[in-house]
Amino acid sequence: MSKILYALLYLSFILVGANVYANDAFPKDFFATRIQSAPKIDGVLDEEVWQHVLCPASGFTQRSPIPGKTPSAPTEVTVLYDNSSIYIGAILYDVSADSIMREFTSRDYTGFSDAFGVYFDTYDDDINAFEFVVSAAGVQLDQRWTAMGSDKSWNAGWLSAVSIDETNWYLEMEIPLSALRFPKTPIQQWGVNFRRVIRRKNEYNYWNKIDPQVNGFVNQFGRLSGVTNVKSPVRLSVSPYLSAYVDQYSGDTENPASLSKRINGGMDLRYGINDAFTLDMILVPDFGQVVSDNQVLNLSPFEVQFNENRQFFKEGTELFEKGGYFYSRRVGGKPLLYDNVEDLLGENEEILNNPNESSLINATKISGRTRKGLGLGIFNGLTREMHAVIKDTESGEVREVLTDPLTNYNVIAVDQSLKNNSYISFVNNHVLRQGHYYDANLTGTAFRFANKGNLYAVYGRGAVSQKYGFEDGSNEFGHSYSLSLAKTGGNLRTSITNYVENDTFDPNDLGYLSANNEWRTSTNLGYNIYNPFWKFLDLYTDLDIMYARLYKPFVFTGFDVAARISGNLTNFVNFSFNYKIAPTERFDYFEPRVEGRYVIKPSYNQLGFYLRSDNRNRFVIGSSVSYTDFDFEDQQSLYVSLSPSIRINNKLAFSSYVSLSNSQSNIGYAEHVENLITFGKRDINTINNIFNTKYTFNHKMGLTFRMRHYWSVAEYQEFYTLGQEGELLDSDYAENQDRNYNAFNIDMVYTYTFAPASEISIVWKNNIASDENFVRAGYMDNVKTLDNLPQSNSISVRVLYFIDYSMLMKKLSTDKSIG
Repeated sequence: MSKILYALLYLSFILVGANVYANDAFPKDFFATRIQSAPKIDGVLDEEVWQHVLCPASGFTQRSPIPGKTPSAPTEVTVLYDNSSIYIGAILYDVSADSIMREFTSRDYTGFSDAFGVYFDTYDDDINAFEFVVSAAGVQLDQRWTAMGSDKSWNAGWLSAVSIDETNWYLEMEIPLSALRFPKTPIQQWGVNFRRVIRRKNEYNYWNKIDPQVNGFVNQFGRLSGVTNVKSPVRLSVSPYLSAYVDQYSGDTENPASLSKRINGGMDLRYGINDAFTLDMILVPDFGQVVSDNQVLNLSPFEVQFNENRQFFKEGTELFEKGGYFYSRRVGGKPLLYDNVEDLLGENEEILNNPNESSLINATKISGRTRKGLGLGIFNGLTREMHAVIKDTESGEVREVLTDPLTNYNVIAVDQSLKNNSYISFVNNHVLRQGHYYDANLTGTAFRFANKGNLYAVYGRGAVSQKYGFEDGSNEFGHSYSLSLAKTGGNLRTSITNYVENDTFDPNDLGYLSANNEWRTSTNLGYNIYNPFWKFLDLYTDLDIMYARLYKPFVFTGFDVAARISGNLTNFVNFSFNYKIAPTERFDYFEPRVEGRYVIKPSYNQLGFYLRSDNRNRFVIGSSVSYTDFDFEDQQSLYVSLSPSIRINNKLAFSSYVSLSNSQSNIGYAEHVENLITFGKRDINTINNIFNTKYTFNHKMGLTFRMRHYWSVAEYQEFYTLGQEGELLDSDYAENQDRNYNAFNIDMVYTYTFAPASEISIVWKNNIASDENFVRAGYMDNVKTLDNLPQSNSISVRVLYFIDYSMLMKKLSTDKSIG
């Protein structure tokens, strides 16, 4: 069947067979009141300015557990403003103070607490919004909403306070206009919504109805009127910091123990170029206190992708990340020639030091969006030269080898918001290296076009990559694209996607792609029930079918079908069941690590489930099990995880995550010598254990402790020679390929927020890592050896102070008038 006929049949199905649904609810409108005298932010709504509002926002509607139902308790909200700030006052009615849940947590996490939040879509584009939330314990959460979803890494300086009487709780917020971006126009028209969480009932209520059958979130806001003649203030803030470190390394037979001390100082700067665009700059960056990466034993042919934990690269990067072409860990990541150092060793030489991260000199972002929905982002990062140190063990002579040249990373992104939750974006990534090393360039686009009811959508992306400047004068070009047709709203949802990467597409100088040279067609069909029935609060079903080939040569590689059912029971137990089958043999062209070679992988059946108890309880437990049976001898795999958590009280809580995986008779790459590729049959056993505890003294001060131990072993039973047709042949290979891998980390953090967005943090980090070529007998035997392994400890103190120019001027003006 031709692709065109297939597409037409598919469109006919979704247009005729689908239930047509569009959200025709008329958005609510609310009027903000201008004031001359600002209220005191103390959580008590006793000032006269709060009494002048005749009609506060009320009439909330449930989003869950029962969409459209009237909330169990009413809420009233008032919005005031002056030339410098937006003020929110809320009365959250309840039955008694004991019914109001208020767990103390760290910032940006409300935990088991009642909460209230406000959303501002200041450009009224139905895609982008600012969110400010306060829990009943006084904990702040702020984030931004974009087409990519929510971004909790975004932080602003604002004030809030709560109070509780015998039956109700009350809230006040002051959100400086400098924390927002809005158009330069005398009459503002913003999207707005308010949310209230009644935690003991798992009840989420919104002022303007949020319908789960409608695709999107910000596009379901109401409207805020009455904000007039306000000007974007001088948006200038600086966050100078000073940090001190004491680092200790215990040493081993090859590297002596060491103790070092250092003091760092720097500054983050944020400046509003105009009402829409902001400059963010980090000078002399310091990332020594970021949480440790979850290192793993990697037996695959692909690079491990780690989460971004550095605040500067997490916040405000949504413009650069559209299309998935920007992987910020490349900036200050692994040096270009890191893996080449061992090949450069001469006789009697050894590596003394080979840094696995490049040193960042500075980084700058300019981003913003105009009143017509045009977003622009510019990013620049600069890393210094990196060197490995090599020593001749006989002569004692030491030499340096360049592993990374001075490198400049650049990203330019342009994004146009369109009607109906649609957009089109363009991005260009450019990497320039000093000297004779190659440079890289990528130009890509991402788009989404939806109909008026946001019921149907066409979305996709495409990119061209280029590497140039090689010593032989050659260039490398590649391309990639995907296109999806989807029904995105209503109970029945479905999509079809075609995804292509040619064999020379390579975005990895500033992006992440595990493997190129792929051609995939997939389709999804799901039916969702959003309202309670029988024993269910809601129910979601999915059927996914995927067919894959190589791009070049255009040969079959795999076919699988997956089905999933998930949802929530009326007792708030969350569950998921899934089944996946690959009914035919698959052809893996990546595992052999040699171009043109492949290994035949067997068909399989996989069954799994996940259960989590009611998260309102003090003790909550989640568990998942997955079993896969392969059609090859006794090959099978089992994965089990357990995630219990307990709240002792509103300040102290513990949680843990333990997973065990066992893969028997796993077939994988072992070694490649000339034309001979060796595979091995191995048992892989992995235990991942994460323990967390937190004690939060109040909404400004807390202590967290995170410990992770990851142990993975690969024990080989026999070896094979890979045949030219992907088959496994007998082999007399007898080398040792066993692995015993340990990664142990402790991250203990004390934080005290002494002013808005200003904090003191004290961090202890412990790290143990080992990779041995023999397998230890058991878990406890392995744990006992950790004390004998080299380890590093770091204790650091960091003081960061946030200074907002407009808030500082307002305070000075107030103090002067009082004086």
